[in-house]
Amino acid sequence: MSERIDVLHVDDDPSVLDLTEAYLERELESVAVTSVTEPSAALDRLAEEEFDCVVSDYDMPGANGLELFEAIHAEHSKLPFVLYTGKGSEEIASQALNAGVTGYFQKGGPEQLRRLANRVKQAVDEHRTREIADRYSTVIDALGYPVYVVDETGVFRFVNEPFAALTGYDREEIVGSKPGLIKDDDAVAEAEDRLGRVLSSAGPDVERFSVDIVPKEGDPIPCRDHMAALPYEGECFEGSVGILRDVSDELARRKELETKTRALDEAPVGITITDPDLPDNPMVYVNDRFVEMTGYDRDDAVGINCRFLQGEDTDPEPVARLREAIDAWEPESVELLNYRKDGTPFWNRVSIAPIRDADGSVSEWVGFQEDITAFKQREAALERQNERLDAFAGIVSHDLRSPLNVAQGRVELAREMDDDPDCLDAAVDALDRIESIVDHTLTLAREGETVGDPEPVSVAEVAADSWETVDTASASLSVETDGAILADPDRLRNLFENLVRNSVEHGSTGSRAEPGDSVEHGGEDVRIRVGDLPNGFYVEDDGPGIAEEIRDDLFEPGESGVAGNTGFGLAIVQEIATAHGWTVEAVDATDGGARFEVRGVQRPS
Repeated sequence: MSERIDVLHVDDDPSVLDLTEAYLERELESVAVTSVTEPSAALDRLAEEEFDCVVSDYDMPGANGLELFEAIHAEHSKLPFVLYTGKGSEEIASQALNAGVTGYFQKGGPEQLRRLANRVKQAVDEHRTREIADRYSTVIDALGYPVYVVDETGVFRFVNEPFAALTGYDREEIVGSKPGLIKDDDAVAEAEDRLGRVLSSAGPDVERFSVDIVPKEGDPIPCRDHMAALPYEGECFEGSVGILRDVSDELARRKELETKTRALDEAPVGITITDPDLPDNPMVYVNDRFVEMTGYDRDDAVGINCRFLQGEDTDPEPVARLREAIDAWEPESVELLNYRKDGTPFWNRVSIAPIRDADGSVSEWVGFQEDITAFKQREAALERQNERLDAFAGIVSHDLRSPLNVAQGRVELAREMDDDPDCLDAAVDALDRIESIVDHTLTLAREGETVGDPEPVSVAEVAADSWETVDTASASLSVETDGAILADPDRLRNLFENLVRNSVEHGSTGSRAEPGDSVEHGGEDVRIRVGDLPNGFYVEDDGPGIAEEIRDDLFEPGESGVAGNTGFGLAIVQEIATAHGWTVEAVDATDGGARFEVRGVQRPS
């Protein structure tokens, strides 16, 4: 009995599949036909099973016969492939033969089916003959693959140098020993079972199977074993020959690919991949987050351009920027108003980048989609808040300051005309305090605006300038930094002025805040120090420090223990820090005083 031929037949017409299978079984002595109706199903079967020949229709949904041949040829370059089609033409025949298919037949009656069966048998016989020739050529020439020969008693009679190098043993150590030297018991049993199939009358000429080789030192090495029986006549089996292939790199690449694929699938942002070689650069991959974010499943999205997410209120300007970037093969990032499948809008930060081949050409585009709707809503709310602050500042500046100025003028006139002008001192002080509150309220409103374009600023220079503008009396300043930070110089100067003023007004060497007092003041000989932090800077003094009971409310407007002080200074410090994206925290200084640490600061690169 001749060796069985395994045929994979692909045709979208089940009746053709049934008829062809019947003729192949009738015309060939031993054949097993596997029939599928879709090219994708054929590729799946080939990934799981081994076949001797593929017979395929040409005109099929999803991919035509030549496209299927190219996909199969990429992985199984020597597998016979016969195109059997009802859509025959000289052009298709020419394309098929130029592509390298094994045979080309037009569908027809019984005679054509018999010719098809004969061509399949001929192609498989030729393929198997080439395989045998390749095996013996490999054994003879030892082209770098580990080769072994085991005799009929199960003892190694020959191994080549690559085999010895793979196992870590000398050839002399291996020859004369049994396979158990380099395999565990299960692997030995598997090899014996496979050899039994080769020797059986219905078995294949060659068995291919996975095996772990246990080297002299180190971890097991995953390999693929190609085993065949040595040629013999009659009933006298003389042994087997095999070729090993180390598949460690292949498995590592497969694992890496699986890891990358899983990372793409499970990424917290939407990821798409498009193919610019296809018409209209359609998406060929979308991950789970894209599906979740847009409401479109993979069947909806794959195969079309991602512009389908746009709608009537999508701004055309960022869309044009994306198009220009794609035309220029350059990365780009924009913010778009897109629409989900149910019609609800969402803000999408879209970033695209080209994936280039070794020659520099773009093979795919990868896109990252991030739902920034919440961020845009907060941004809009902040803009509204800033507008209200501007309106509030205008009211304070005009509607409150005008009557304040009138009141100050009237009080001054009254003092000039009164016989006892000192009686109006309290009214003057009250009006001056109101004016100070107005000024600080305006500062607080304006300093909270986000810093959009910071510039390199010397901390030492700003600290020194600020010191000159504050009444520091006999206080002293020590600057222990010469670095620069990215900041708005005017607002940074205001921050230092308020911190220095706070230390001078609240610090007193040798005195401490008593329980129930917010702070102690009156010591102008306080020592103030400015220094670096790993991600910012600090301003500290050697005064009495900060009472625990007020620490949590220290940056609230109005918190002050100094008579006549508005208590806005530290609130302004916090607003300036927040506008830069920094944080400010009050802690105990190394000398027991107050220390203000500003963190989250960026430095010039």
